[in-house]
Amino acid sequence: MPLSFQAAHSSELTFGAGKKYIGARRSLMNIAVVGLAYSHPYTYTQILQRTGHTITHVWDDVPDRLKEFSEKFGVPVVSSPGEVPADEIDGVICTHRLPERIDDAVMFLENGVPTYTSKPAATSLDHLEKITSAVRRTGTPWFSTSVLRYAPAVLGLKSYLDKGKAGTLIQVRATSCHYISHYMQEPGIWQDDPERGGGSIINMGIHGLEMLSVLVGPRIRRVWCQAGKRFHKESLSEDAAVIGLEWEDGLPGMIEVPCGVKGESFGVEVFGREAILKFSIPKADIQEASGAALGDADPWVEFGYAGTMAALVEMCRTRTMPVPLEETERLAKVLIAARESARTGGPVEVV
Repeated sequence: MPLSFQAAHSSELTFGAGKKYIGARRSLMNIAVVGLAYSHPYTYTQILQRTGHTITHVWDDVPDRLKEFSEKFGVPVVSSPGEVPADEIDGVICTHRLPERIDDAVMFLENGVPTYTSKPAATSLDHLEKITSAVRRTGTPWFSTSVLRYAPAVLGLKSYLDKGKAGTLIQVRATSCHYISHYMQEPGIWQDDPERGGGSIINMGIHGLEMLSVLVGPRIRRVWCQAGKRFHKESLSEDAAVIGLEWEDGLPGMIEVPCGVKGESFGVEVFGREAILKFSIPKADIQEASGAALGDADPWVEFGYAGTMAALVEMCRTRTMPVPLEETERLAKVLIAARESARTGGPVEVV
């Protein structure tokens, strides 16, 4: 069950430094955007604005990018994250670079603002501890996830598995296939840096891991990882990786992370005693290798962007975390362990 920090139906709640939360009275939220280091905040903003919510403020440290965003979406600019008035917003989307994003998020959490930090949650145990301890200390809800957690294909397969129709699970496999060519040059190089953005293992591996966590749970106890450079020899991390997983009940699994490709596609295959089930995202009867659907699939829905924003709005309204803190924390530790395994060449226990 989600970790609840406040009663969802209060008309007025007080938290943090005496800030009063009035979002539970309203159906439409005021949300700020801090950092434009990903493409995601552009999509998030369109979804939120089209569903009646207000993006109240925006900040970024790249002036041209900030100006373009402000003019395109009609959002007022602030000069720093600290200039966003915490008492005027119901939530914040923090999508600045890592590790700077951690400090931004902690500031908002300490001011009682429900905070979404996209993915990955953190790329080191120290940074993970910094943000999770802030959540526990303040009681402010925090949300960090791959959007694929809310992809209809993932949720549909989960419903099927929950009914036990696959029987005993034998093993599972996920694929997170995404090009990284744009991370080979500025302003995206930080995402390819293992110490900053996590590199392909963490930054792209989270997509496969998040899907598997929804389907079979997060309790992974051991990780193996092999990684290399097949095309992008200049990569600071890797453009190909295979992550082996072992759950606490002995279930074996694997995540394939091919990132030297031109296209993108994601999928899961579940091998059960009674059924072998699989899906690809986006869904379509016919797909190009790039993952582009030749049918009428809506990418905002099929990739989970719309569902993720619905979860964010609900978090702002009810102050209930969409994903238990312990699960988000566990998934981050699994990927950090995978990075360590790739470095050492041996298995790593997740503690």
